[in-house]
Amino acid sequence: KTEAVGLLVLHSPHQSFKMPLVEELSSRGLQGLDSTRSYQSKRAVGFQMNTSTAAAMEEFAKKDDDRDKTWSRRFVEKYVAKYKWYFPMRDKKDGPNLAAAWAFYEHVTLPRYFSGSEEADHVQRRAERGESVEETRLYSPWFTKATSYIEWGIGIDSYFSSLKMVACMLFVAGLLNWHNLRFFASEEYSAGQPGLESFQVGSAICTEYEWVACPTCTEDQFDSTDAQKEKFGVAADDTVLVKRNACGGDLLAPGMVNFATFFLLLVCMVLMSLYLRAREIRSDEDKLTATDYSVVVRNPPPNAFDPDAWKHFFERFAAKQVSCVTIAINNEKLLRKLIARRIHRNNLRLCLPPSTNLDDEDMVQNKIAELERERASEPKGCLSCLISTFVLPIFHTFNMFLPPQTSFEKVVKLTGEIQELQKQEYEVSNVFVTFETEEGQRAALTALSSGVVNVVTNNTAGAPGAVFEDRVLQVEEPAEPDAVRWLDLSATFSRRISVRLINLAITIGIVSAAGVCVAAARSNVGTVLSGPLVSIFNSIIPQVVKLLMMFERHYTENSYQTSLYLKITLFRWINTAALIKLITPFPGTITEGATDVLPSIIAIFWSELTVTPVLKLLDLYGNFKKHILAPRTRTQEQMNSNFIGTFYNLGERNTDFSKVLFLVFFYAALYPAGFFFGAAILLIQHYSDKYCLMRIWGWTPALGSEVSKFSRRYFFFGALLAYALVSAFAWAQFPYDNICDPNQPSDQDYSGIYLDVLVNGNILPSVNVTQTTEVTHCSQGWRDASGISFPPTSRLQPSGESWMTSSQEKLANVYGWSALGILIGFFIIFFGSSSLRIFLSLFRSTYSTSGKDQVVDFSANLEIFAYVPQIKLPSMPFPLLACDVDELDQELIGWNDETKSYDYYNLLFDVPYEGMKRTKKIEENTRGKGQIQDHAGFKESSTRPRNVVAGADGVEVTAEDKPIFSIIKHYPPEWLQKILDEQDLEKEDKKEE
Repeated sequence: KTEAVGLLVLHSPHQSFKMPLVEELSSRGLQGLDSTRSYQSKRAVGFQMNTSTAAAMEEFAKKDDDRDKTWSRRFVEKYVAKYKWYFPMRDKKDGPNLAAAWAFYEHVTLPRYFSGSEEADHVQRRAERGESVEETRLYSPWFTKATSYIEWGIGIDSYFSSLKMVACMLFVAGLLNWHNLRFFASEEYSAGQPGLESFQVGSAICTEYEWVACPTCTEDQFDSTDAQKEKFGVAADDTVLVKRNACGGDLLAPGMVNFATFFLLLVCMVLMSLYLRAREIRSDEDKLTATDYSVVVRNPPPNAFDPDAWKHFFERFAAKQVSCVTIAINNEKLLRKLIARRIHRNNLRLCLPPSTNLDDEDMVQNKIAELERERASEPKGCLSCLISTFVLPIFHTFNMFLPPQTSFEKVVKLTGEIQELQKQEYEVSNVFVTFETEEGQRAALTALSSGVVNVVTNNTAGAPGAVFEDRVLQVEEPAEPDAVRWLDLSATFSRRISVRLINLAITIGIVSAAGVCVAAARSNVGTVLSGPLVSIFNSIIPQVVKLLMMFERHYTENSYQTSLYLKITLFRWINTAALIKLITPFPGTITEGATDVLPSIIAIFWSELTVTPVLKLLDLYGNFKKHILAPRTRTQEQMNSNFIGTFYNLGERNTDFSKVLFLVFFYAALYPAGFFFGAAILLIQHYSDKYCLMRIWGWTPALGSEVSKFSRRYFFFGALLAYALVSAFAWAQFPYDNICDPNQPSDQDYSGIYLDVLVNGNILPSVNVTQTTEVTHCSQGWRDASGISFPPTSRLQPSGESWMTSSQEKLANVYGWSALGILIGFFIIFFGSSSLRIFLSLFRSTYSTSGKDQVVDFSANLEIFAYVPQIKLPSMPFPLLACDVDELDQELIGWNDETKSYDYYNLLFDVPYEGMKRTKKIEENTRGKGQIQDHAGFKESSTRPRNVVAGADGVEVTAEDKPIFSIIKHYPPEWLQKILDEQDLEKEDKKEE
C-alpha cells in the first residue's frame, strides 16, 4: 500500500497533493489506489466548474472522443440532429442543446470508470456521476471484465456470475442427456418421430398409435378436445375401439439418466452456492462499504434526538471512536407531501419560460394564461383532439401530463398541507451509528444483539448492556446507505405484513386471469399466439406487481427487491411452465398437436431465446423518450429528464433467471433438449443484460447479496426440487393415454379388422386391431388418481389394472421414493434451519461475523459514504435530501451534481418554516469546501434554528426544539480534521495572494 501511494504521488495530476495526507491515509489502511485519487480530486481540490448544467454538458460534448461515444449518439450527431423534422428546436434562440443532453446521458446516467484504474487490481473503478476532474470512459459492454461488476454492488456481481455458471451447468447436463435425445428420436421409441419439426425431434412426443378394443369405454371419456374425439370409435358391430399410444422401448435407461442428472445438478448447485458465498465474502472484504462500519437501532426512544448521547453510548464498544450518527424521524407524511410538491412544481417550471419566478404567484398565473392562449391559437388535428379527449384524462388520474393550471393549483394546495405538517411533533424512528473501525461495529453487534423476547417485552434485566434510556435496543447491521428506504422506516409490523398479504392475493388473481387468457389463445389460435403471449405477460405483469409494491413498506431496498422477486417469480413459474401443463388435458402431454404441452413449451423456449432479449435491447420506451420526446422539449432540463435511462431492479432480473431454470427443470424428463435451450437463453441473458447495464439502464442503489442468497437458497434449489418431483411423475405416467390393460382379461379374442368405424362423425372403412385382449379406461394423471398420488410409484396403477411395463415399475419405484426423500430433505435443510434460527433468535443473539476485519479506518476509505436521508425519484438524476447537511463533510453524501449545490436538492428549503437555520439557498456547487457552512454564500438566519437539537451546548430539548427533519452529525477524527483545516487555510492564503 505504501508503494502504491508513493507511485500515485509521482503521477498525480494535482499539484496540491500533500504528503502528510498520503502518510496519514497509508498509516490507517488506505482502501485502494483509486481511493487516494478520489480523496485528492474531491476533498483536497474540489470541483472548479460553477456554471449551468447546460454549459457543463456542452463542455463534455466538445471534449468527448467519438471513439468513446455510444453508437446512437454518434448516429444522431452525424446524421439526423441537423434536420428540423428530428430536432424542431435546433434553431430556436436559447433553446435546448441536444448534444449537451447526449453528453448528460453518457456522463451522468451511464456508468463510467477512471481511465487506467484497471491497472491496480483488474477492476475498472467506477467514477462518480458527472466526474470531470479526472479522465473517465464509458464501460465497454463487450470488453469489461467480470472483476468490475463489483462496482455495481455484490448483488450484481453474484447475478452475472450465477448466469454464466448455471449456463455452463445446463450445457453439461444437456450433454449427459444426449442419450435421452437419441432414445426419443429412435425407431425403438416412436419410429424415428416422422413428421415432427426439427426441434421437436428428440422430445417425448409420440407419433405412433394403435387401435384396441375397449368394451367398457364411453364417448364422454374422450371428448375433452377434438384430438381426443379422434381416438374414440364405434364399429358397425357396436364394438368400441379406442386409439392408444404405441410408443415403446425400455424407459429404465433414459429414466436413470434423468435421475443421475438430478444428482449432478444438485452437486453443481451446492458447489456453486459455496463458491458464490466465498466470492461474496471476498468481495465484501475487498470493497469495504458503510455497512461494514455501521449499526442501526430499530426501536430507539421516541425523544432521543441528541446525536451526542448516541455517540457517547456506542463509544463504549469503539476501539477508536464513533464517526457519524444519523437520527431518522417519522416525518414520512411530510416528506411525501414535499416530494409531490417538488414534482408538480418541477413540471410547472418545465412548461413555463425559464425566467418565471415560481415563488411569485401572480407572475405564474400570468405566464400560465399566456401559455394557454398560445396553445389555443395553435391548429389542432384529429389525432391531437382524440388524444386530448380520451387519452390525457386517463393520464391525469395518475397526475401525469397535467395542464399547467392544474399543477399550479396542486402546488398551492400541497403548500398549505405541508405548512400544517411542519407544526406537528415527530419522534425518532431509527438511529444509524457509524464507527471509525470495523472492530467497533462488530463489538457493538456482539454485545448489543439480544433475543426478540427481551426487545419486545423490554426486559432490561435480561439484556442490561443493551439498555439505552430504559429501553432494550434492537440493534442490527444495516443495509448500504443508498439501499435504505427512508420513507418506510417508521412503518409498523402489522402495516407491513397486512399490505404484503393483500398484494399476494391480488397477484394470485392476476396469475389466474393470465392463465385464462393463455388458455383461450391456445384453444382458438394455437401456439403461434400463446407462446409470445406468455412472454408478453412475463413483461407486463411485473410492471403491475411493481405498482402494487408501491403500497408496501420495507426498511431496505434489499427487502423490497426480495418481496418483488418472490411475487414475480411465483407468477412467472406458473405462467411459463406449470400453467401449460394444468390447462392441457392429460393425454395431450406427449402428443404432437399445436396446443399440446410439448409443442407449446418449445414455442416458449424459442420466444425466451429471441423475443425477450430483443424487446429488452430495443428499449422502446427509452428510445421513444430520447429520439421523439427529447428533441421536442422547450428547456434543457426537460430534455435532460428524457435521458435518465431505463429503470431496472435486481429482483426482476433474478426472476427472469430462475424462470428459465424452472422451465428447463420442469420438463427435463420429457424434453431433454431444454438443457441446451436453457444454456443458450441464460448466456444471451448474460450478455444482453451486460449491454443494458452499461448502455441502457439508469442508476439504481448498489445492493448487497440478500436477493442472490434468497434466490439460490429457495428458488434455485426449489426448481431442482420441482425437477425431482415432476420427473418422478413424468416417468410413472407414461404412455399418457389413460388406457390400461386388465390383469385378468376375458377369453374373447378382439383382434381382427373392424368395418365402418364411426370416429368423430366420420366413417373409417376399416380398422385393424392387432391386440387380442381388451383394454379399459383408467386415470394415469395424478389429479384423477384414487387416494394420495404421491409418491408416484407403481401403486398409482388401479387395482386389477396396469399401464406400466416391468422396467417402468422399477424406475417409478426408485424415482418415486427418492422424490419423497428429496422433498423431506429439502424442507429439513432449507426450512428447518431457518425455523431453528428464528426460534433461537427469540431468546438469544444469532449474530456472527462474516469475513475478516480489513483494519481500514472509515475516514481513510474515501469510497464510503454516510447514512444521509435521501429519496431517489426515477424522474430525477440525483436524490432529494431530507436532512440538514450544512455541517457534514460533503464527500460523505455519496453523489455530486457538479453544477448545482446540495441546497437545490434539499427538501428543507422547499417550504420555509419558522425557526429555519437558514432560508437563503446557495446556487452554485459547494464541493470546493469541506462543508457547506464553509462556503462564502452560507448565512444563518438571525433566529435560533428549530431543527437543531441542542444538547451539544447543554441546552435541554423541549417540545418546541424537536426537529421536523432527520439529523446527521459527523465526528471527523482529529488527524483528518487537522489535515482538512490546513488545506482550507492554504486555499484562503492563495485567494488572498
